[in-house]
Formats: sequence, structure tokens, C-alpha cells
Amino acid sequence: MYVTEILERCASLESRTATVYRHLAERAHADPQTARLWRELALEQETHADVLRRELRSFEDDDDSGAFLPEYSERLEHLERTLHVLETRAASAQTLDDALATAVALEQSELEDIYDDVLLQSQPAFKLISERIEAALNAAPAGTHTNSQLPPNRTPRR
Repeated sequence: MYVTEILERCASLESRTATVYRHLAERAHADPQTARLWRELALEQETHADVLRRELRSFEDDDDSGAFLPEYSERLEHLERTLHVLETRAASAQTLDDALATAVALEQSELEDIYDDVLLQSQPAFKLISERIEAALNAAPAGTHTNSQLPPNRTPRR
């Protein structure tokens, strides 16, 4: 599996995770604080997906597939199966405890580890931009994150 394939699949997984959180936010509309928590978690996942897509575009612009990393195939297949189970669980969550248990399982899934590992495979400029995005997300007060905090669409490669 080439880096570009990994980036594409990870971006999709991050987006699916964000969708789970958005769904939980909609279901928590009667409790604004809880709904805000779910939206913040969704935004974090959407930001990760956007970062990965930007790096993918950078590879594509250079007509490069990146390194061949066969060990990711099994990890991503396992993660896709896990995410499918958690999507189903989130859809049927009846209580806040059920939803929180699902969120904990999502956060403890291997998605964050794979995201971090993919960053290590990327170009130095991409790593720097990713670190800055993470720092901005961590520094911004809750509820103030916007997609305008993201870097321009073109990520410098060298």
C-alpha cells in the first residue's frame, strides 16, 4: 500500500468518525453543552481529514505515490471493521453513557495512531504545518474552531 492510498483511506476514516460525532451532536440538541462537545470532536476529525487530503493532493500534484508501506493494509482493514461496529453502536445509542462509551472507543481506536504514523511518513514541511494546526486547535478556546484556521490548500513540499 502506497502512502497516497493510506492518506486517502485515513482521510475517509477520519470523515466517517466526524460523521458519527455530528450525528451524536444532532441527537443531543436538547443539551447545548453536550451537543457542543460532539461538534468539537467532529471538527477535530474533520480537520485531520482535511490535513490528510491536503497532503494527498500534494503527492498527486508531484505525480508521486510515496513509499510502499505494506504494514498499513492490515491495520486499516482492522480499523475499518472497528469503525463499522462503532458507527452501528452510535446509531443505536440510547443514553449519554452509551454515546460516551462509543466516543471513548472511537478515541481509543487505532485511528489516531495511524494518523500520527502517516505524519511521520510525510515531508518535513507537511509535518510542520500539521504541528501548527494541532497547536492552533489546542490553543483556541472551545467552540471557536473554524476551518479558516487551516493553511492554504497547497501544502509546500520542499
